[in-house]
Amino acid sequence: MGTPIINKSPIAEFKIRKIILNLTVFINLKFMTQSSSPASLPLTLGLWLIRLLLALLLLVGSEILVWTNPPGRELLDWPLMLLAYTVVAALLLDILVRYRVRDLFGAMLLAGLYSLTASLTLNPESLLADMPRTLITRIMGIHGFMALEMIGLFLVLTGGQPSRRTNRLLLVSSLIVGLAWGIWGRWFPADNQYPEIALPALLVYGAVSAGLIGGVLALLPARTGGLTPDHLRLSRGEWGGLFLALLALLALRWLQLVIPIGAALMVLPVLILCWVILWFRGRATGKTLLDLHLPVAPPAWGHLTRALVVFLVAASVSYNLPLLQVGDFNQFTLIGVGFTAYGLAWLPTVSLVLGAQAYLRQLQVRQG
Repeated sequence: MGTPIINKSPIAEFKIRKIILNLTVFINLKFMTQSSSPASLPLTLGLWLIRLLLALLLLVGSEILVWTNPPGRELLDWPLMLLAYTVVAALLLDILVRYRVRDLFGAMLLAGLYSLTASLTLNPESLLADMPRTLITRIMGIHGFMALEMIGLFLVLTGGQPSRRTNRLLLVSSLIVGLAWGIWGRWFPADNQYPEIALPALLVYGAVSAGLIGGVLALLPARTGGLTPDHLRLSRGEWGGLFLALLALLALRWLQLVIPIGAALMVLPVLILCWVILWFRGRATGKTLLDLHLPVAPPAWGHLTRALVVFLVAASVSYNLPLLQVGDFNQFTLIGVGFTAYGLAWLPTVSLVLGAQAYLRQLQVRQG
């Protein structure tokens, strides 16, 4: 795996901190208090809590589960990172509703849009290292797959009382992801030249992440009454402000000297392609993945607690397993192969399926 590229001068670092501070003030003043009407304040708060929930899930997926060396970050970095993830989450939710993302293939495009954006703004040190290989393995592979998982978890957490089948699926998913996370947390740091992370510390990161997500989730039912998915659509001013904020994040990364021009030129065409596919597939009206998820009604806390326990226990067990070598493969390399396979396959698969659907619709129109 590639070594992250970090090359920051004191002057660039000073500029970065100053721009981030200005960005923080801008976001707070522009969006968190966008209306002076007391009646609209609970509505605005509920919308931003929903965006914050998705931002936390994406942050946990990209920083903790993928493990981009969280102990190596300064304490002040975390609130700034959460702000950046919230900007991205707000734009993703707008795109989901605006283009009526309604199925797995749309969710895969949305996850890909996130991972490609993250490679330029949130985690270029890791994602753009050793390009073009990491375009497939990390950006479109592990981070794209993890974003898809987090979008799925977001839907589970906001979708009310699930069926028994959904509860079983949640437990099985927790078991599989926990096993994979334990293996990944044990062997990935050394493979990526990060400091080794001990099991107790790894579990603390997982438990704290779950606590933060649970805290935001607990606030949502009382603050999302009357909300519909269309409330998550941003106005032109909001879209423009958040897009400028995203460009500011890109500028910050440029000042940090962690975005090679060649890598950016590889990422941008794929990002634009995902956006164009979503745009062509969009509808003015119709179902979205968020239907029946607003107002937010979390699943029973007992189900969520059991899933968390299964996840942490599975991670503990798999962390302590030695590498089981079978030929050139072991459990760690198999996870890497799986991520790479996903990175290679998801965009061609989505393009093929959507192309076939469009052809069949045109055929039906001609025959009709």
